[in-house]
Amino acid sequence: MCIAGSASQCSLLLFRLLLLGLLAASPAAARDNFLVLMADDVGVDGVNIYSRDDLYGHLGEGANPGPTPTIDQLALDGVLFRNAWANAQCSPARAATLTGRHGVRTGIGTPGGAFLPLSETTLAELLGATHETSAIGKWHISAGDGDHPIDQGFDYYAGPLSNAGSYFSWTKTTNSESSSEQTQADYATYITTDNVQEARDQIVAAGESAWFVWLAFTAPHAPFHVPPDELTTIAVSGASNNAIKWKAAIEAMDTEIAWLLGQIPQSILDDTTIVFIGDNGSPSSATEAPFLSQHAKGSVYEGGLNVPLIIRSPHIDPADQGSESLAFVNHTDLFATVAEIVGAPSTAVDSLSLLPYLRAPSLASQRRCAFSESFSPNGSGPYNDEQRAARDERYKLIWRDGVYEEFFDLDQDRWEEQNLLPFANLDPTEAAAYLALADSIDHGTCALPVGVPAVPLPAIVLAALLLGSVAIRQLPRHP
Repeated sequence: MCIAGSASQCSLLLFRLLLLGLLAASPAAARDNFLVLMADDVGVDGVNIYSRDDLYGHLGEGANPGPTPTIDQLALDGVLFRNAWANAQCSPARAATLTGRHGVRTGIGTPGGAFLPLSETTLAELLGATHETSAIGKWHISAGDGDHPIDQGFDYYAGPLSNAGSYFSWTKTTNSESSSEQTQADYATYITTDNVQEARDQIVAAGESAWFVWLAFTAPHAPFHVPPDELTTIAVSGASNNAIKWKAAIEAMDTEIAWLLGQIPQSILDDTTIVFIGDNGSPSSATEAPFLSQHAKGSVYEGGLNVPLIIRSPHIDPADQGSESLAFVNHTDLFATVAEIVGAPSTAVDSLSLLPYLRAPSLASQRRCAFSESFSPNGSGPYNDEQRAARDERYKLIWRDGVYEEFFDLDQDRWEEQNLLPFANLDPTEAAAYLALADSIDHGTCALPVGVPAVPLPAIVLAALLLGSVAIRQLPRHP
């Protein structure tokens, strides 16, 4: 009975009580957690499921990787991206993935002295108001500054700030918003094991809060080594070649990922988007036929750029689990993906959300082209070593230092051995593709969705190209 107040006030009070009851009876909205697993020096030839011939209606990559059952299961429960591009080396890839912006904008084109400007917005800063954020593992974008992960928005950091000289004796840095940097030299826990233990602890510490964990493994980056026996089934010893040790380190990482996922309650996993991605292609000393060692990590050939990208997410319809996307995508696209999932605006100009592919894996490519570059030294130039590459569904253009270009038909020449240039040799279809990719490289428009007009080539350059009189173009830095 409503004792005090008017009839209208009593009605309003009853309505509010009824609404509160309905809300209490409704299931809580799912929280969106994010677990990003970045492997160090793993191209598509390093993950077993990418070379399976029996799953996706076409032949696999043709490689002979070691066992990766946990990563494979993520693909069977999610979406595998066949044509994902990263950078040719690790620091530029980390910076681009965290910010959704290419190195031309962040100033990071090579690992040496890489320092991500604090003016850049990272995924941790995007999620800082709503998520507990942790960076675990190899950082490598701060030139050794242990405060940098915290300054870039993470609540907690633990791992090696750069490459480690040993997996069994390394320098561990920890830091957080509420404590100062701590450094432990000669840390004896196997790096990959420590990485997953730290990630587990942060997920547990988040409690009922939503969380974002950036778990960037050192594995399987050199030094090539023999992992603990319990983490690999591969017959590996100190006398084994680098390819065998590399595969064993990948399997050890896969085993530890399984342990980590087994530590997370299923109710939390059900609300978690898990991303597995390589930072760059596989190292040349671990590359096996049919992949080419001279087209591996450090190059802008497919062996240096084409990396595994697998996403398992509650935003994938169960009917689409185990699907493959053939769209060409960039590692920069993770930023816009996370932003769209949480309903936050994204200003990362090189990033297109992958959420449409999670909802419809057969969707055609939405970006104009994939793009990657490497340059040194870091900064805004001038550079003494610069490479750029762009590809569409069939063709790929590589540009080096303004003095050499290569143009490939990937449908007919997947190993990039037959340069179709000079321009005069191209048929009309090839010429049109070349011009479109050249324009996208010139103006940084690969992230423009298909159908959005790009800045046209200057008429004088276009005319010269059509006449075949310009074999090499001096490309401007795009903004």
